[in-house]
Amino acid sequence: MSEGPCLEVRGVCAGYGAIQVLWDVDLVVPEGSAVVLLGPNGAGKSTLLRCIMGLVPLWRGQVSYQGQRITGWAPDKRVAASISYVSEVGVFAGLSVEDNLRACGTGLSSREMKAALARTWEAFPVLAQRRRSAAGSLSGGQRKLLGLAKGLFRRPRLLILDEPSAGLAPVVVNEMVATLAAVRGTEEVTLLLAEQNARALDLADRVAVLHGGRKGFDGSVEEFRAEADITAEFFGLPSAEVEGAS
Repeated sequence: MSEGPCLEVRGVCAGYGAIQVLWDVDLVVPEGSAVVLLGPNGAGKSTLLRCIMGLVPLWRGQVSYQGQRITGWAPDKRVAASISYVSEVGVFAGLSVEDNLRACGTGLSSREMKAALARTWEAFPVLAQRRRSAAGSLSGGQRKLLGLAKGLFRRPRLLILDEPSAGLAPVVVNEMVATLAAVRGTEEVTLLLAEQNARALDLADRVAVLHGGRKGFDGSVEEFRAEADITAEFFGLPSAEVEGAS
């Protein structure tokens, strides 16, 4: 893992209309790492990710990627720079699984598209079996997998995931965590993952906690678990659940 940062967020303040959601948030995502951003509903996690993608304007602060300030970049320029963002929804329900993926490959040559589809079917065999099915007919877990597959389709350098476990049964969450772990083992991708579920700690090199739009804890997974009683207060999990996520 490289020591240099892939992504840096410095002093970010942002909100909607007159309502402030983020206060002076700093975050560093080292190259090749997996950083999990934990916090309850309303903590500002999704807003921070949208700020990083240029979907929500900053009131104050800076976002840098690969050592370059990208604060004023449009979202499509960030995507072109190999940043991929998967929201909680992540799929077009009326399109087939394959067409959802093809929509991510706009601009690819036919050879590149064929190679990207082949990689996807190999990595996600359940999607290969349902490639002609409408995305809206998939189970919740399969739709999450399709969102992940779309995020990986163009082999991004930075993959940003917003609540991939939201609404999933515990056994499906475990499958999602295993899939993301496999992705980390086969793809050269830096991962920023916003979550409420402590199972995401299995993927993490570092953990940051947002609470009320402000960053609290920021450190290694080992340090986080050592302070489980304190950090559990930020997002309402029993400390035993935090400590037991391994």
